[in-house]
Amino acid sequence: MIKLFRKIRQKLLSENKFSKYILYAIGEIVLVVIGILIALSINNWNENKNNINQARKHLGTVSLNLKDDIKQAENLLAETKTTFEYTNIFLSQFKTLKPVDNNIQLYLIYLMYERNLEVNESGFNSLTSSNGMSFIDQNLQIKILDYYRHIEQLKSRENNANSEIKAQFEPYVKANYYWIYNKTNPWHSQKELYKDDPRPIENINLKSVIADKRLEIMVNGRRYQSMLLSDLYSKTISLAKEIVTEIEK
Repeated sequence: MIKLFRKIRQKLLSENKFSKYILYAIGEIVLVVIGILIALSINNWNENKNNINQARKHLGTVSLNLKDDIKQAENLLAETKTTFEYTNIFLSQFKTLKPVDNNIQLYLIYLMYERNLEVNESGFNSLTSSNGMSFIDQNLQIKILDYYRHIEQLKSRENNANSEIKAQFEPYVKANYYWIYNKTNPWHSQKELYKDDPRPIENINLKSVIADKRLEIMVNGRRYQSMLLSDLYSKTISLAKEIVTEIEK
């Protein structure tokens, strides 16, 4: 093709057809420019296609991450609802609306347990670091970004609740109600651990527990934190399921 163009140019020059040569040269330049533009378009199309495929791959990882988040959040929601239920019963006993029973020992142990959603952000990080966000549907972009902003809010609340347990509730309970660790505790792990303990049971005054105003305030705090966490875990499940459904369409 190049040889053909060269021959045409040489022929026009040798015949002194300068004006035609100029027109031909301009035409040749136009053809070259068009060829370059076509090549660039094809290259851009291929690059865009690769970026879209890469973004879809990262979305697949996001979907797997969110499915794991959903399972964890469902378990944590169930546990947090149990915490909320126990605090309500416990507070009813503090208010003398319900009789004191041995379950107080169970409540005191259960309310010491911390809750953490272990979020895997590998898909989200890959999507953002590769600029893959710009190659997915805008509505889906917004949902994903909103979800991880929500996760930051959840983690902040978890840290707040866990700090309260570690700094206040747990040390106080272990210092003042150490006797909850015995075979009369209805908590399954305690019953199993102490079932063969031959030592006599210490004289336990359960009524002294509900007379402890400081403990009552702490139980109230645990109730408040579990209520907030329940709402956040529920929202986590809802948001994650919505995104997974959108990705799998």
